[in-house]
Amino acid sequence: MKKTLKIILLSIATILLLIILSAIAIPVLFKEKIKSKIELVINESVNAEVSFGDYKLGFFRNFPNISFSLDNITVKGIEKFENDTLASVKSVNLILNLSSLFKKTGIEVKSIIIDNANVKTIVLSDGSANWDIMKETEEEVPAETDSSDFKILLKKVSLFNSSLLYTDYESDINVSLYGINSELTGDLTASETDLLIKLGADQLIYTMEGMKYIDRARLYTELDLLADLDNYKFTFRDNFLTLNDLKILFSGWVSMPEDDIETDLEFRSEQNSFKTLLSLVPAFYMKDFSNLRADGEFSLSGSAKGVYSDADSTLPDIELNLKIKNGLVKYPSLPEQINNINLSSELFVDGKDMDKTTLNIQSFHMEMAGNPFDMSLALKTPVSDPDIKGSVKGKINLDALSKALPLDSIGLSGLIDMSVVMDGRLSMIEKKQYEQFKASGSLNISDMQAGIKDYPEVKIKSAQFEFTPAYAEMKQAILGIEKNSDFSISGKLENYIPYILSDAVIKGNLNLRSKLVDFTEIMSKLGAETTEEDDTTSLSVIKVPENIDFDFTALIDEFRYGKIRANNVRGHLIVRDGTVSIKETGMNILGGQVSLNALYDTRDTLKPVVKAELALQQMGIRDAFNTFNTVQKLAPAAKGVEGKMTAKLSYSSLLRKDFMPVIRTITGGGKLETEEVKLLESASFDKMKEVLKLRNDYTNVFKDINISFKINEGRIYVSPFNTRVGNIKMNISGDQGIDQTLNYVIKTEIPRAELGSSVNSLIDNMSAQAAMFGLAFKPAEIMKINVKVTGTFGKPVITPFFGDTPVEGGPTIKEAATDAARQLVDDAADQAREKARIEAQKQGDLLVQEAEQRAAQIRDEAVKLAEKIRKEADEQAQRLIKEAESKGTVAKMAAGKGAEKIKAEAEKRAQQVIKEADDKANALVEEAKLKREELINKI
Repeated sequence: MKKTLKIILLSIATILLLIILSAIAIPVLFKEKIKSKIELVINESVNAEVSFGDYKLGFFRNFPNISFSLDNITVKGIEKFENDTLASVKSVNLILNLSSLFKKTGIEVKSIIIDNANVKTIVLSDGSANWDIMKETEEEVPAETDSSDFKILLKKVSLFNSSLLYTDYESDINVSLYGINSELTGDLTASETDLLIKLGADQLIYTMEGMKYIDRARLYTELDLLADLDNYKFTFRDNFLTLNDLKILFSGWVSMPEDDIETDLEFRSEQNSFKTLLSLVPAFYMKDFSNLRADGEFSLSGSAKGVYSDADSTLPDIELNLKIKNGLVKYPSLPEQINNINLSSELFVDGKDMDKTTLNIQSFHMEMAGNPFDMSLALKTPVSDPDIKGSVKGKINLDALSKALPLDSIGLSGLIDMSVVMDGRLSMIEKKQYEQFKASGSLNISDMQAGIKDYPEVKIKSAQFEFTPAYAEMKQAILGIEKNSDFSISGKLENYIPYILSDAVIKGNLNLRSKLVDFTEIMSKLGAETTEEDDTTSLSVIKVPENIDFDFTALIDEFRYGKIRANNVRGHLIVRDGTVSIKETGMNILGGQVSLNALYDTRDTLKPVVKAELALQQMGIRDAFNTFNTVQKLAPAAKGVEGKMTAKLSYSSLLRKDFMPVIRTITGGGKLETEEVKLLESASFDKMKEVLKLRNDYTNVFKDINISFKINEGRIYVSPFNTRVGNIKMNISGDQGIDQTLNYVIKTEIPRAELGSSVNSLIDNMSAQAAMFGLAFKPAEIMKINVKVTGTFGKPVITPFFGDTPVEGGPTIKEAATDAARQLVDDAADQAREKARIEAQKQGDLLVQEAEQRAAQIRDEAVKLAEKIRKEADEQAQRLIKEAESKGTVAKMAAGKGAEKIKAEAEKRAQQVIKEADDKANALVEEAKLKREELINKI
């Protein structure tokens, strides 16, 4: 902390020093050169980009003092902070004692006035801070200085209309201050001085680990300090801090002799009105607070004494006492009130040994709508063996609660009735000494309805829980979500006490029964986006907790999600180790049956993964296209296919925030079989019939299809398979992608009778002319023609190329026709060019094929290297956590943060390796394609 303060003060002082020196040393006539020189000198001294709009040097307004001002100052980060602006300031004005410029005692700065400063400070997960911008120097600082050394003698600093944002990714803390006005006065050059600090902010927001503890509170503080600047000791004399209406008085001292911080502070509330305490609660303060009736008294006091040290991870000892007496809350516009609010609580945090921390809520009591509610809790030895003693008893009438508090965005009704007692140590549960741990009671919910803005409405008709030391049993919970979805849940939750006390794994065996789950309706209330973009950086992960081990058996009569309609859904769902597994789950859908095994894995929160194995029986192909976005992306031709399919598919992919797969990351494979399909619309088949001169009304029914395929990075690779269309035999192979591109080869065997009359006339004519030269042969009745299908699904390109056609007792028709043509046709050059073009095409295709094989090898090697990077990072993270286990809770928390950082950095490196390999592979293939085009164009 002290080091950070020194860095900040040194940064400010150095920048001001450089600005003043540069501005005064150069004549005013060279204003633009002065500005450029100032910026150059500053930027050479800091690891940041500093710029400003204009500067002024005035001699008359503050005579005999002079003023120096800078406007529109910005300090932007570089490298890992290149997208962040550390500070932007509308203006900085310095009032200088003119005569001090000519003295050796130093320049006396009467005041610094800063207007509209917006500061954004950031600590990354690796601990680096964006304000640590001063460049390191190898020059040693002289041990002694003479009287001519340059000094700045500062008297006053004022700050107006400013803001400060602090984001700590390492500790997951966010602090925001808006509308800051502050003034510091005192002689900052003296060894011992009086400092008076006044600071106010229109809004203070404090968030930690996603929980907002202070929301838009007004802040004001006055600090009267005796500052020993030689020893960095600050003694608080007459000091106070207000948050909204709550005023806290504090006294004591803070000292920073070295890197540690020593504290001896005490604080207490000045007022005892219960209403001042409620001003900190947003639900009360934001809703007609001035008219709120809040009777009763409270007292708040505490202390922070001890040493904060990074070296041995110690903190000051903290004591906090909060008491409330005869509290009452009543809004004049609402019929109900909460009364007889009483609380007596104490918290002690031992900064050196967290296991000595204690929490004691001797009693908490309140009454609402005639229903009392009581609670007590005592916690000791929270680290080594949590010792808990507590009870809760009472009824909460949610109807009355909604009539006592102005819950604008929340609708509540129903009754919660609870009576639970616990007394014992965690070790008793771990050793299964259930008879020694006291845990009994019940929790009953009836006719509960909860509606929260941007969330689906939940209705709990009834829910019954019974508590024992070993487990909590859910007798039966009958609930609904929104209008359509219903659930009936029962089962047991084991190990729930260690889960509460030490974050241990909670285990559950639950049964779920539902007539209808309308996931479309549920997701619509969550505001889920269904964007088509595959941007994995925008993923909003629903992280599965790693300390939950639930085993669900589910039976759902009907399930709806978008266009999906499934019936008779039965399955087994396991939540374990940060994953959700779906095992042996079946359903009826799209006229067929589906069995499913799947895994949803969020252990890597940056890249949530889904893996699945599906078996489909007699599912409608066109229905699948109309229902599933994945089918539309990977197999757009299915839109025009009528028929039933049986298929097996295994795949894995990243997930978008709407739980749909990121198409380009899908990998997998499988098989698809169908006895018969009918092409209702297919641009490729229509174009193929045109090129082969088949009749327009030729059958579009394909028979006996058995396809094996693989999926890699969103592209489907189809192994060669046979099929029949009418009397035409086909062998098809190739690939297609999410960019709609096609790359197929279709080898056909076509009876001459199926070809158009023009083709047959040409063949007969060539045979007749060949016979004139004594070449006797009979053309085969089966023509072997190969077809190359490229382009896209919407605009296919069909290129036929002919293989050898057999003849009876003689050469092939291609050879005979070529000889005859050479004798009969003078223009043999055309045939030569065509042959050369085909050969060039083959050579070019071979180049592309070899490039694609090499590209695949490059990608595979990159994936292996990326996995190695991730594995090494995981091992390093585990070692870090293991080494911290014996060092206490704080060390474990720090190790956890460090482990997350290690894995995040490793993932970044792994992704970079994969990206670079992908770029190299793509470039290799593109180069081969260009060479193929060059070969063809040379013909």
